[in-house]
Amino acid sequence: MTELARRILAAFAESYPTSAHYTGGRKLRKAGWEEVFPGIVTDVAAKSDFLDAVDELVTAGILSARWKRFREGNDLEALYLEDPAALFEALGIPSPEAVARAMIAVLDGPAWSNPLLADLAGYLRPRLEAGHPVAVHDARELEHLARLFSLAPEEAAATPLRALSARLYGDSKRLERLLPVADRLARAMGTDVPSGRLGLARSYPEVGIALWGKIRFEGDAPPLECRGQILTLPLSSVRRIRSVEFAGSVLSIENKETFHVLASGSGQRRALPPATVAIVYTAGHPNDAVISLLRLCAATGARLYHYGDLDPDGILILQEIEKATGAVVTPWLMTAALHRRFARYGYALDRTQIARLSRVEAPAQGDLRGLADAIRETGIGVEQEVIDLDDPLLLPQQKPRRDGDSSGL
Repeated sequence: MTELARRILAAFAESYPTSAHYTGGRKLRKAGWEEVFPGIVTDVAAKSDFLDAVDELVTAGILSARWKRFREGNDLEALYLEDPAALFEALGIPSPEAVARAMIAVLDGPAWSNPLLADLAGYLRPRLEAGHPVAVHDARELEHLARLFSLAPEEAAATPLRALSARLYGDSKRLERLLPVADRLARAMGTDVPSGRLGLARSYPEVGIALWGKIRFEGDAPPLECRGQILTLPLSSVRRIRSVEFAGSVLSIENKETFHVLASGSGQRRALPPATVAIVYTAGHPNDAVISLLRLCAATGARLYHYGDLDPDGILILQEIEKATGAVVTPWLMTAALHRRFARYGYALDRTQIARLSRVEAPAQGDLRGLADAIRETGIGVEQEVIDLDDPLLLPQQKPRRDGDSSGL
């Protein structure tokens, strides 16, 4: 079989498992071969090779061809799959029917004998028997999934993910490859996904903060005295905070470099909101640790500011913080004027990114709507890192930092 004929068959093999043909419906039809093999439009030799491959597959009885009227043998309208079994035999890969039979055999075997798997087996079996697609790819994957779905939460939590994978499968990365499949299967059933139920997502949210004040943790330990040091706290530590004590305002920052520049006091003009005594790093869209800490800050009555990218996601991140904390969040340096000033250093937004502007709500503070309009009109996003915070024309009211000034960040 020629390589071109194999490529034609591969296109059918990819579509067949999700086609009506697989479940007993009409024959699988594929047209538009000019898009798959664009050379056949302009290259006479390429077209001749393609037609020879079509003739080879039609002669073998695997496909049939429908030609354009009065152009038989020259201009192809569509190809139809006639013999699915021969298709997969020619490619040297198991057919979906054979894969389904092998998976049903796994369901009948010892790997799936655990009563805890009865509901999942009851979901899979009728679909496999009816020829409906399922999230599982093959029998080996199904056998491995049985062990994953049988895990107890305490067993899953007691071992690092790759060590657990090596114990279960003799492959340190197998579990990471299985988790998306297991989660899709659980969602299809309407049950809790294993990555969440077993704690296998292994997400460790953290938050960075530079604070002038005190952090009081649960228990009798003395408060943590903070004098502007940059601290990184995991969610487990944030949840143990009883209160954050300071007098002033809080600025959350979207991007890491800008956070470190401002939190470390680098630069002369220190473009910060009035009375800023805490700077929080959100790392893009805020995680649970960020939100928990900002809620604690908001509980003090402090005014919250946010400085992010001048793009759709930058605006939406501010809105996320506002909704999650229940506090008014004032935009800082997020204006249409600043966007215009730095747009030449920006990047082009695609249609999907621009469409996110439809989710921008009327802000309680600042001019986010004006910024959204400027972004929409120009199609340009401005990243936070390109804005020069020491530019004397940016914030002329800012004064140079005085040595020994400890009144805040």
